[in-house]
Amino acid sequence: MQVRAQDAKAALDAASAALGVANLRSIEFSGRGFDYIFGQPYDASAPYPLIVVFHGTGDHINWGELYAGFEGRNAIRVYPEATSVNGWGAADVPFFMPLYDQLTSHLCVDKARVFAAGSDSGGTFASILGCEYASVLRGVAMSGTREPRVGTPDGMYPLDVTMRTCTGRVAAVVIHSPKDNVVGPQHGPKTRDFFLALNHCGTETIAVPFPISVANCVQYQACDAGFPVDWCEHSDPTYNSSYHGWPGFAASVSWGLFSSY
Repeated sequence: MQVRAQDAKAALDAASAALGVANLRSIEFSGRGFDYIFGQPYDASAPYPLIVVFHGTGDHINWGELYAGFEGRNAIRVYPEATSVNGWGAADVPFFMPLYDQLTSHLCVDKARVFAAGSDSGGTFASILGCEYASVLRGVAMSGTREPRVGTPDGMYPLDVTMRTCTGRVAAVVIHSPKDNVVGPQHGPKTRDFFLALNHCGTETIAVPFPISVANCVQYQACDAGFPVDWCEHSDPTYNSSYHGWPGFAASVSWGLFSSY
C-alpha cells in the first residue's frame, strides 16, 4: 500500500488505526519522501521503539529496508530520502523535528526508545542529530562518517563538544574501518571521540560479544550511566569491497545496544 500526501497526518492516522498491518508505506512530508514499516504485528495500543535510518550518498529511499538490516526487529522503521545528490547535510537538520513530531503524534511510539542510524553522509547526519536532538533520541548508530568540513555548511557542527550545545547525551555505536578508502581512516575515530567526550567515558574498554570477528567491537567503560559508546573498528570488506558504508553486521550490533533500553 502506498500513500502520497503533502502532509503525513492523514496517512499516519489511518495507518496507526489499522491493527495487524506490517507492510511498507511511502509518504511525502515537507516536500520529501519517506518510507516506514510497522513492527510485526502492529498494535496501535502498544508503544513501539522507533528507528529512523538515513541512507548514504548515492543511495535511495529503498536502501534502508533492503540493506540496512533492521527488518525483523519489532520496531517502527522509518527511511527518509535526502533531497540533495550529495546526501544528508546541515540543510536537512531542521527537517528532523517536524518528522519526529508527525511520527510520535500519529503512531504508537515509545518516546523513550527513539533511535537514529545511518551510513556515509547518513551516518554523519545521525551523528549530528545525536547532539542537536539528544533530548528526543535515546541512541544513534553510524558508519563511514566524515568529519564536517570547516568552510562548508556542515562545518557548523564540528566534532568538538566544547563548540557545540548538545541537548543531552545518547548511547552511541560508531562503526568505521581503518581500511576505509572512501573517506579515509581518520574520521571514524574523531566521531567516536566526540561521543566519548559527550558521555564522559573513560579510556578502558571491554569486548562486545559478537559471533563475527571482523566486527571487532568494544564498549568504553565509566561512561555516564545508561550512555555507553560502542566502537567497531571493523575489517569487513563486504560493502562494495571499499570497507566503507554500512557493513553486514552493523544492524545486529546496533540493535543489540538499542534493544537493551
